[in-house]
Amino acid sequence: MHAAIDKSAVLRHESSLSVRSIVHLVLVAAGVLVLSNAATAFQIAPMGSAFESKLTNETENSLATVAGRLGVLIKGRVHEEITQIGMGCPIEPGTLAQDVSCSSRDLPFATPYVIYGVRWNDLPPFKLSPDEGNCTYLGKSCNVSQTIRFSTQPLCWYCLFKDAEKKAQTQPIVGCSKTKGSLHGNVMTRSHFGDLQFLHAMASEEGVHPGATRAKVLDWLEFAWKVSSREIKPDTFLRDIDNATLKEHFGCTQWRVSDLYILGRQDKLLPYLHHVAFGSVLHTVQDSFAGAHASRENSAPSGMCQDTGLAQPRRIVEFHTYGAQDGSLHDEQDSREAMTRVSAADRWPDAVEATRTLSRFYEDRARWSEVQPYMQCLFELADERNDSSPGEHYRRR
Repeated sequence: MHAAIDKSAVLRHESSLSVRSIVHLVLVAAGVLVLSNAATAFQIAPMGSAFESKLTNETENSLATVAGRLGVLIKGRVHEEITQIGMGCPIEPGTLAQDVSCSSRDLPFATPYVIYGVRWNDLPPFKLSPDEGNCTYLGKSCNVSQTIRFSTQPLCWYCLFKDAEKKAQTQPIVGCSKTKGSLHGNVMTRSHFGDLQFLHAMASEEGVHPGATRAKVLDWLEFAWKVSSREIKPDTFLRDIDNATLKEHFGCTQWRVSDLYILGRQDKLLPYLHHVAFGSVLHTVQDSFAGAHASRENSAPSGMCQDTGLAQPRRIVEFHTYGAQDGSLHDEQDSREAMTRVSAADRWPDAVEATRTLSRFYEDRARWSEVQPYMQCLFELADERNDSSPGEHYRRR
């Protein structure tokens, strides 16, 4: 999602840079490191599941200390809570605003691999080429021989993030579609500031027709769902997948599906890749109900989604783009308060309801052909729709 970025505690395995060894350096800068909000939506927690912690070589205290000093902790497990509720955490809609029991860490309703996937859109692993590793912060440069995650190379991650945030104001950040003046990015910077913002149900730039963004979002969801349903195998090359958006944004790579989702941890996570992909599906869908990501109609149509028997949600008026948004206004829409504001005694928030429905499809091992009508309905455009913009309520003044 796009919000103040929490993104820590995902896997630490390869790094020779000890987090303990940099705590002192980070403490020196205490109070000055404030990470501005990127395109992220509902917040994620500072630390992942206990399972994720086992894949690190650092104590949670040391990781949390570094993340806190770097200013990248988010305030709550909103994505995680939505997912746990959607997958069976016992709570009633009418008590959601006050009852935070489903936001606790390591609940058993969603597997830790699904939770890892829910966090993936904000925290994808990536590698740098030798000439991309010159980002230095507090005396530490990126180790390009290792997979980079926040928890493995936090100073490198922070440096790359802040560098991309600044450059994205004047240069498009892309992967395969290189043009004059564009900047080549990694999956993390492209997701938050560049051409992969559709991972968060957002447009990558202003002035994009909503139909174009919708097509990218649905292409992505088709791919991710097919990985979750095992219709696409983990060793498939992304360039070989018959999907226009995959070809446009990943067709120039040598990546396999497993490289995209679990780079550097195939040894531990490969058997659970389908859970990770499903979590990533949920993240994109949940983000689409965050106001700073997409504007929807005030009320839902009275009809049902075609061929599903499921109620149609509010239709999309506009997909927003992050570049000219005010970070604090964006972040407010990604909070638990914003998510629960529409809860009622007889009605779940839209993000929760969609997660509950998709979880039933997933538990039934539904193929994409069965899920597609509902996905298309989730992203149905309103009769009166707008090209992408920051959104008048979220524009930086």
